Amino acid sequence: MDHAFGFHPTPEVPRDPETVRRNALSNHPLPRRQAARDHLLPPDLVARLAAHDDLGVRVLLAQNHPDAPASLLLRSFLEYTGPERTHLTTRPNFPAKGLAAFADHDDPEVRALATRDPETEPAAVERLTHDPSPAVRAAATRHPNLPQSRPAELLDDDELAHAAANPALDSDTIHWLVKTDGRQARPTA
Repeated sequence: MDHAFGFHPTPEVPRDPETVRRNALSNHPLPRRQAARDHLLPPDLVARLAAHDDLGVRVLLAQNHPDAPASLLLRSFLEYTGPERTHLTTRPNFPAKGLAAFADHDDPEVRALATRDPETEPAAVERLTHDPSPAVRAAATRHPNLPQSRPAELLDDDELAHAAANPALDSDTIHWLVKTDGRQARPTA
């Protein structure tokens, strides 16, 4: 768990709902951050802390609560650049739709979000396979909207050869990979 906001692990103590509520409603950010870490925080307090102006409260809530709202998860990812940032994308409510808008963002981790959106345009996905960031390029190779010719080209790139897992790979290339167990160069057309 991330300790960037001044919290350190404490021994498990029985959860007291009244203390959690009092902490969530506190005027001081440290008790609010403690409440934001509670996995069982009730919906009214989740909504209240998700809209809080303290980044630490929002990020801790996003990192810990199983029902953290999609808007909170995305906002936290965009605003927080510390440890465990990418873990936010694995949270159950992390959004997929609308992320194509980040394909040209300055931050490579934010650009990579576009590869999670099923509606990212093929031209943008293809462009992301040429991105300066290896992580962005790798994520783009797996996108189903990658133009059909691009996965076959990527098989010749040692860094991006896992493009063989892309559903856009044509059947002739798939048969060749199976036949050669992926060990021989593809025949040129």
